[in-house]
Amino acid sequence: MEEKFKQKQVHLDADNSSGKIKIEKLCSLIENHPYKDDIYKTFDIASIENEYISIEFIDLIYERVKHLVTNYNRYKIIAETKDINVYEESISGSSDTNIIFNFEEYVDIDEVKEGLKTIAIYDSKNTFLDEYAMTKYANNLFKIGQASLANYNVQYFKEMAKNSDRYNKEKSYRLVDHKDITYLRGITSTRYYEYGIDFTFVVGMLILHKNKKTNPGTEYIITSAAISESKLEIITTEKHPKEADKFGQVSTALRISTNDLGTGSLNFVNVINVMQKDSTGFYLIPKKDSMVENSSIVINHNTKPENVFTSLNEVEGILNTTDSFIEELNSVKTIKYPDELRLKILAKIQSPRSSFSTITKLSDIFKRKIDNEVSNFKKLLEMCNKAEELEIDFDLKNKLRYIISDIILYGKHRDS
Repeated sequence: MEEKFKQKQVHLDADNSSGKIKIEKLCSLIENHPYKDDIYKTFDIASIENEYISIEFIDLIYERVKHLVTNYNRYKIIAETKDINVYEESISGSSDTNIIFNFEEYVDIDEVKEGLKTIAIYDSKNTFLDEYAMTKYANNLFKIGQASLANYNVQYFKEMAKNSDRYNKEKSYRLVDHKDITYLRGITSTRYYEYGIDFTFVVGMLILHKNKKTNPGTEYIITSAAISESKLEIITTEKHPKEADKFGQVSTALRISTNDLGTGSLNFVNVINVMQKDSTGFYLIPKKDSMVENSSIVINHNTKPENVFTSLNEVEGILNTTDSFIEELNSVKTIKYPDELRLKILAKIQSPRSSFSTITKLSDIFKRKIDNEVSNFKKLLEMCNKAEELEIDFDLKNKLRYIISDIILYGKHRDS
């Protein structure tokens, strides 16, 4: 996948951040969003638009989101299988190729149009091939240089679609225009709601601002942010940590995320920020059956807008839970055996089938033996913090967070 479409960490540079933004300016991100009026009504923007939201690094994230929504125009079209050609095309001056989706006819809003050439990115090609249970077969043909045979199979089903509704499926095709090139981001049903990184960032910051006003003294800092034109994850941590015995200082953090083309259109998840000296720390993600009630709100892509805004009013209910998290951490029994936990983490990342197996700088962190005594649990936490600080692919970093969380909190990974 092209580098510009990868979700990347945002550098949080304190020297270039004022740590605040006017609500009127923040809401300029959703000026053309289809649910702008709903946002304004839900948060009564007219009465607060001159207020400032004070959250460290909020202005840096605003600039990144603004850049993406300005330079990547996202929209959808509706098309039928019988009107789509799929084939491989060489890239000029390169040995690489693109998979092309050529729409002979399609509907853009309410206008029937013809002739649109797009380049498949993300998982759009596989989603299309999955309809015919031929993904592995077709991808192998592309890999061994037999693209014409793959195209022959696609054309076969296209011809069947012309004569049978069973094969002629109407789908929503999610597109993005960037520098005069149109890319196919994903293929979904026509009953699929996409809210976007602009919507998610704006409502997330408005929710935190409202919570700060309701709970005087509460302050937030953005401790992690990773964004692409289709994905956003921001972790916002309470600035005033509390003591949690062997875990040291911890704070409640809210992970705000969206994936336009993945599981969960909007996600608000309570996580634990374990602070470390001279660092923003690392994150522990409790399971759904955590002691903390209402630890997450997940809004799926099939949720209608009116129900989304009802759910947004409930997000404040998962904030301000540091005391409950401390109670959960104090009940963890695994800390008595820190070296066993270290070995379990190392085994997961060094497994031959692990996506981490080639990242030696990660495995090196957990190779150093520590005494299997509770007094050395702090050393394990320091290792986890070093792992969080590594600059690795964001999807891998997120997966690593779950592995570390499960092994430290429960003694085993949830997939074990």
